[in-house]
Amino acid sequence: MFKEVALDLDGVIFDYEKTFQKEAVKIGFEVSVKHPEIYNMAQRYEIPQETVSLINSKIDFSDMEVFDEVINLKHYIKDIKCFITSSPIEALHLRKINISKVFGKDIPIYHADTKEKHRIISELGIKYFIDDYNLAIHHIELNCPDCRPYWLNRGYGDFSLPEPENKINSLTEFFKEL
Repeated sequence: MFKEVALDLDGVIFDYEKTFQKEAVKIGFEVSVKHPEIYNMAQRYEIPQETVSLINSKIDFSDMEVFDEVINLKHYIKDIKCFITSSPIEALHLRKINISKVFGKDIPIYHADTKEKHRIISELGIKYFIDDYNLAIHHIELNCPDCRPYWLNRGYGDFSLPEPENKINSLTEFFKEL
């Protein structure tokens, strides 16, 4: 069953926002969330995109913060099929290092933009996918009838879209149902 599951990385496995905030402080930026419902970091923090890019350039993608829940679910997650991320393609090898540190094994990672994740899901025959960005879930719902995507509700997203059919508030909720 777990071989039919794929997950996003940032916001699902890695606590990108916590890592982002820590790195901002290290390089001298005081940042705070101004719009918790917005997914885009520049708009979310009301900072220029250049500042977001600068902070991102300092993040060690091989050593990102992991959600506590993920550690408790390691025995489930280590058996999933793959991760599909829209993280910068040049950071994928660093993400593989981080995944290996967390789960003690190599789990395949695929790169696709938010609106293109459905292609990989279709190609790999993935039946369940979890992402924290409802726009990705929307595209999967429209383009992958054989996949049941889940929106991991972290309280932000594109609220101009209808709420995804399958909404969960934690990974534990998903893995306990499966």
